[in-house]
Amino acid sequence: MVTEGGLRKPEREPMNIDKSSFWDEKELDKELRRQFDVCHSCRRCFNLCDSFPKLFDLIDEAPSMELDTVESQKFQGVVDACTLCDMCFMVSCPYVPPHEFAIDIPSLFIRFKAIDNSKTKNLLDAQIAKTDINGKIGVLLSLLTNFLLNKKRNLFRKILSFFIGIDSSATLPKFNKLSFKSFFLKYKKKFEFKKNYNEKVLIFTSCYVNYNDAKIGVSLVKVLEKNKIYMEQFYEGCCKMPQLEQGKVNEVKETAVDVAKKLSEKINQGFKVIAPIASCALMIKSHWPLLNPDNKDVALLASSTMDIDEYLWDLNNRKGLVAGMKSLDKNITLHSSCHSRAQNIGPKSAQLLRLIPNTKTINIEKCSGHGGTWGIKKKWNKTARKVGLSAAKQVFKNDDDIIASTCPLAGLHLQDINEHKSLKNRNDKIYHPIELIAQSYDL
Repeated sequence: MVTEGGLRKPEREPMNIDKSSFWDEKELDKELRRQFDVCHSCRRCFNLCDSFPKLFDLIDEAPSMELDTVESQKFQGVVDACTLCDMCFMVSCPYVPPHEFAIDIPSLFIRFKAIDNSKTKNLLDAQIAKTDINGKIGVLLSLLTNFLLNKKRNLFRKILSFFIGIDSSATLPKFNKLSFKSFFLKYKKKFEFKKNYNEKVLIFTSCYVNYNDAKIGVSLVKVLEKNKIYMEQFYEGCCKMPQLEQGKVNEVKETAVDVAKKLSEKINQGFKVIAPIASCALMIKSHWPLLNPDNKDVALLASSTMDIDEYLWDLNNRKGLVAGMKSLDKNITLHSSCHSRAQNIGPKSAQLLRLIPNTKTINIEKCSGHGGTWGIKKKWNKTARKVGLSAAKQVFKNDDDIIASTCPLAGLHLQDINEHKSLKNRNDKIYHPIELIAQSYDL
């Protein structure tokens, strides 16, 4: 028996969405009550997000002050408040598998959302989550879309809020003028002849880098080239994190199988798959295998994928990064996002940034509260800011520091909190760590 406080690694159990029991509402309610009862007796996660306070309030306000007098339909509000940050599973809970209690609230809530999604279709939420369609239109009409989606376009944003439910005060990511995929097709001609490099990686571009912030990808390419790494690019669609948030598990599973099959040949040729966005790395490493427990290609891809900062730190330990980094003349405050921490790889981004000479890096490990498409919605934006306030106070504590975040969307959200709460009078860009490494190389 595994006891509380053990040093064992969490072992998540497969979701088995092909079994009829996964979709059985009575079985779901039974499991919700079993796990919630453990949470009620522990309450260690009371300050992580809004889901747990909502759950504990439901129980405390029930006639018996126990779960037996809480109506099942009230669980919807608890599930809806979850951002799928994974921190309750990875950081706080002492009862995760292999403990006999086998508590896994994020997976349980995905199951809840999957059953809910099978009964009710929300077309607006579905459209918001279609990052590839939205991204292609956004890039094609980037001048217009970036103008209209700016918070300063108050009238348009209020119309958007009324019809689509996106909070008018939430900063939305801009669109690239040129997709990263298009940039890479032109740029790769410069290093095609360098296939004799011993190290070779496949960049899993991500929808965010491809459509919204190609500068992250450009910085990555230049740092890899500086360190004599042969690279190729792969992008055929989103990792489906937004769809997972909505419970569309079959769509996520199909994407995982398709992508893993396409990449298996490259992996067998010795390529490492690297993801510049933490959420994508987490999806490939964790959620895809959970939905495809018996698929060998998915398992191979998961074991061959690394977060970009994880890969560069590993490269530094094995061979050493190329010399030439220079001080940035300022210290760095780094926000390590939940999906970076949920990969269970340690503070690799902070360790990497500490290689920059004469530059101190402070690492803030607190949730920004953003939660992907969840945090930009009018219904949840206020809650998202409340959850992220503690992180924002620490991120903006030092006036002169350069600020970085391992999650670009978290960075935008933290800036919104700073503006709303008037923490500091600054609106500097919040960088991805790889951009600062590129700057230190003068790339």
